[in-house]
Amino acid sequence: MKQQVSYRQMELNPRIADGEMHSPEQMRQQVEQARQQVEFYEAQRVQWEAQSRELEANTQKKLLFNDTLNEIGMKLHNAVRRIDKELESMQREQAEIEQINECLKRHLQILSAMKPENWSTEGFSNRLQEAMPKLDRAINDFEEAYSGPGRYRHTDIFRHKPGVEERQGIDWAGIRNQLVKGFYFHLPLFLLLLITWGVCTLISHI
Repeated sequence: MKQQVSYRQMELNPRIADGEMHSPEQMRQQVEQARQQVEFYEAQRVQWEAQSRELEANTQKKLLFNDTLNEIGMKLHNAVRRIDKELESMQREQAEIEQINECLKRHLQILSAMKPENWSTEGFSNRLQEAMPKLDRAINDFEEAYSGPGRYRHTDIFRHKPGVEERQGIDWAGIRNQLVKGFYFHLPLFLLLLITWGVCTLISHI
């Protein structure tokens, strides 16, 4: 009875009955399919790992770029703010210096137009009385312009007052001349003291 059932099952599945399930070709196809699946999943894994590494690298690059961006942005902001303040300070000084320059120019025009050598003797006193306040104002404004050179940060033009020669360095020639003059001035006194000392020494040995 069992043998009949076995034959009956084989008849219902002719591929099994013919032995095709275990044929070398079928086994080769199955092995090839399995190999292809393994290669596919391995390629997927490698691709996923590569994408994951790229994503992590891009994330690090993004963070680094953002930090660098914020750092240089803050430096630029501070630099621009300082430069703006410096420009404002320079503009204020420039405006003040321009006012001083215009003031001195007006004084120069007024004084140049006086020409006292052409004044007549008869009206000299009146002309002088009219001119003196103008001259005084010019002198006062000139002295005022050069009275506080330290208040200007962006120029040293007022450190050198016209008409006043500024000494630069050490006048070694002058120092040498003074030493020579001092030596010749004290030479007679030195000789007198030397003679006196020699006489006293000679007397003490007698």
